[in-house]
Amino acid sequence: MLLSYSHRFAFIHIPKTAGCSMSEAIGRHTEPVTGYWANRLLDRVGIHVNHYAPLRWKRFRTHTSAAILKRHLPAAVFDDLFKFSFVRNPWDLLVSYFHFVRKSPGHHRSRRANRLRSFEEYALYELRRNKISQTGMLTDRRGRLLVDFVGHTETIERDFATICDRIGVEADLPHVNRSGHGDYRDFYTDRLIDRVGDHFAEDIERFGYTFEGLASDAPAATIARLPSLAAAPLLRAA
Repeated sequence: MLLSYSHRFAFIHIPKTAGCSMSEAIGRHTEPVTGYWANRLLDRVGIHVNHYAPLRWKRFRTHTSAAILKRHLPAAVFDDLFKFSFVRNPWDLLVSYFHFVRKSPGHHRSRRANRLRSFEEYALYELRRNKISQTGMLTDRRGRLLVDFVGHTETIERDFATICDRIGVEADLPHVNRSGHGDYRDFYTDRLIDRVGDHFAEDIERFGYTFEGLASDAPAATIARLPSLAAAPLLRAA
């Protein structure tokens, strides 16, 4: 989650969908919430979230959903933010997540992932525990999209340029936190392709994916709503 009241944007960070690159590129434009005295005290006891602070000091988890953000911001503020996210081919995302978790000792599922004998065992484990969908990070309970722009990691340079133009910043996009694995398709059997496809069917249909990648008729990343830059400052609206 990246939140800026000065540039009036919120980035919804779905795991393994360019979030670290976004942080490197535009993180300097976000709110310095760690400096708030209450947040510093919470840090000392291992709490890194504070939904109930004054508006400019609210602190959200790295992977806060759009619905939770909406719940904890004043309606006028939430509506006036330019909210965006990136999505990724679900088959590719699962392979990337597998490698990331295995080489991250501090991750709460690292030991489990390293005990499993193969990617297929790991993938089936994630499906059994009903791993959250990308759609679920971006919609409300009725399935309505709560963000204004959904980019694809497969077209990230083009989509990031659109975002920068919209929020009024100049930034270069680094590529960080890569998992370092080969072609994700090499990790799949036909059976597993179908199992993952069934589980993430909503993501696949909504965002235009096939096992091979972004479908030729996939919906282009578009801005669903353009908040007026001439509106009153967000902090005044709160």
